[in-house]
Amino acid sequence: MPSAARDVAEVKLSAASRRDLANIDEYGAQQFGDDVADAYSRGLKDAFLLLADVPFAGEARPDYGRGVRCIVHRRHRILYRVDGDTVFVLRILHHSQDVRSRLP
Repeated sequence: MPSAARDVAEVKLSAASRRDLANIDEYGAQQFGDDVADAYSRGLKDAFLLLADVPFAGEARPDYGRGVRCIVHRRHRILYRVDGDTVFVLRILHHSQDVRSRLP
């Protein structure tokens, strides 16, 4: 029996969110070691896979801007917008960071 084709969104990272990921990984490795940092990064990637499957999984956050949604991975917020079949990750911010001052 053929498997049903699944529509998944494309997840695109902004330059700022790529820098966020690099900073998260560097900080995690320095503070907790490579194994912990790698596990945390895998968790973030799993969150991106969830967004590819279910783009509207995150909470709508109009207070952060038009169309902005947020999904949480442990201590970080993944802020994104959905446009058609594309998820644009705007930022990945620690819960202690001020979101409004860091969004475009």
